[in-house]
Amino acid sequence: MFFLLFGFLIRFCLTEYTTQPVSLNTSLNSTVTFTCEATGVTFIFFYVGETPASETININRGFTELGQDTINGTIRRRQLSVHAREINNNTYMHCFAAPGDIISVLDSVGDLNDTFINGSSILLTWTAPYTLDNVPITGYYIVNGLVNVTTTNKSIILSATNPDPCILNNVSVSPINDVGMGSSNNISFYYETVPLITPPVSVAPVIDGQKVLLNISIDVSTICKGEYPNSITINILSTDNTVISNTSIPIQVNNNQLMIVTGSTLVTNLNTFTLNVSLSNNGGKFNDDMSSFGFSFLGPVTNIDSSIDNCSTINITWTAPTVDDRVSVLFYNLSIYDAIANQFLRSVSVYNASYQFVDNNLFIHRYTYVITGVNELGEGVSVNDTFSYQRVPITVQNVSLDALSYTQNVVIFQFYIPIILECVGQAPEYVTVTVICNGTDSSTTYQIKNMNDITGLISIPLNHQCIISIVLSNEAGSSEPFILSINAYHLSSPNITNVTTIDTTTTQTFPTTTAISRSFSISTVIVLTTSSGVVIILLLLIIMTLIVFVILNKRKLNRFASLQQQQVPTAHNEAYEFNTLMINANPAYEEIRGNRGGAVNI
Repeated sequence: MFFLLFGFLIRFCLTEYTTQPVSLNTSLNSTVTFTCEATGVTFIFFYVGETPASETININRGFTELGQDTINGTIRRRQLSVHAREINNNTYMHCFAAPGDIISVLDSVGDLNDTFINGSSILLTWTAPYTLDNVPITGYYIVNGLVNVTTTNKSIILSATNPDPCILNNVSVSPINDVGMGSSNNISFYYETVPLITPPVSVAPVIDGQKVLLNISIDVSTICKGEYPNSITINILSTDNTVISNTSIPIQVNNNQLMIVTGSTLVTNLNTFTLNVSLSNNGGKFNDDMSSFGFSFLGPVTNIDSSIDNCSTINITWTAPTVDDRVSVLFYNLSIYDAIANQFLRSVSVYNASYQFVDNNLFIHRYTYVITGVNELGEGVSVNDTFSYQRVPITVQNVSLDALSYTQNVVIFQFYIPIILECVGQAPEYVTVTVICNGTDSSTTYQIKNMNDITGLISIPLNHQCIISIVLSNEAGSSEPFILSINAYHLSSPNITNVTTIDTTTTQTFPTTTAISRSFSISTVIVLTTSSGVVIILLLLIIMTLIVFVILNKRKLNRFASLQQQQVPTAHNEAYEFNTLMINANPAYEEIRGNRGGAVNI
């Protein structure tokens, strides 16, 4: 048999038990239920030994305290279910009844909130704490600084005359019942007013597609917390003051010094716009109602130009775009491309309207520069220009001619062209010598092998007035021609009558000169203006003349030798010297193709 012992305790004289639990025997592993009913009580509890049946240790032993019921409004009833286990054999249990006149102190009010009516009036609201049905809350006690207020409502309006925005107000609310004042709940706030001086505002917009992201900073270090703005209104206007967008942005405070506001608004197809910022708090709108900021996307830079210094330094300059005074250019994005290879080289940020870099091989390059201005709104309109740094050779400044030999039909001259360069990139690669005699011309082009020894041979027919044109060229282009006129009559020395340039403005002088030596291969280009038949006839005549010249008698040879030893008279020209020399082969040049009319023999 399994025995459970139940004790009945009467601890309060006003309590009357109508149903009392009794001890009983039951079989092991069965379940029995004890019932306890009483009047004049508020609660009924079961105890197992010295601990309430509802505690975990008893629940684990098989004791289950059921819910309390009320019968006819006066009887309180509760049951205890017990599982008959070996551990519970001879367990002592009892019923405990608590009379209805027990009252305790109330807990604090809940959900205490403040809502500003204006800067000097605030509404406080709260919810009542838990209490028993027969234990009413008689009121609420509010402490607001030195002012104490009692109310039976769950809200109150607090007002202040000329409130100080720098003073923190602490308010407490406590519930009251017949026992006394319950626990308090507290809230703090500043009364809000408009500051006499509006704090500094700065705006940093960033364009993201069709949206303007606004980063607004407000310096609140000089005002009280009750003067902080709690609302910011943003208006975006077009150039004709039409409102494009209107929005409000919430505020965050950072370390009591700076208010940081972040928001966004939509902007469509605006190159220039005005941003108006309005501040307010519960005390009203700030006196400086609107802070205005103008913004404009940057247009293109103009007048892009480039020059070189010291044959290796490239200078790039441009004119800044016209901007609003309030929105300056932060910097420029400069991208450099190889225009020949169509290849991106590098990009740099430039903080003024010029840039310089070094290129030791600049005369073989052509660069494209893409320049974009940047301001608070981002990148503006890009513009580009391309520059080549190859230089056309300077015009020949002077030429030396030496008469080497002459026959009855031809005078052979050797020419020498001195070249002084400012930069290597200006060096000529070819020299073209054209001889024009009575409407018949021939032209020979040589690829230069030695810059310090530009020499060659030309032949002038006797009894002709001829013009010699000398042009230097490279990949960048050709120089202006250097022209001289020669009269060659009979067997006397040829007469050089004139030395000129076509355009005297092409004559150049340089403060710094560098002598350059390069090796070249040879090519010859001949321009023919008469028929090939005439060329053949003239060549045959020259060959026959030379044969006759060789077989002439010794007297004619001696006479020719005597003439060779005489000084060749020349017309006065400071730029030239003429001497009769022996014919020497020039290793710097070779004739690649034949010439016309016997005008050029190398």
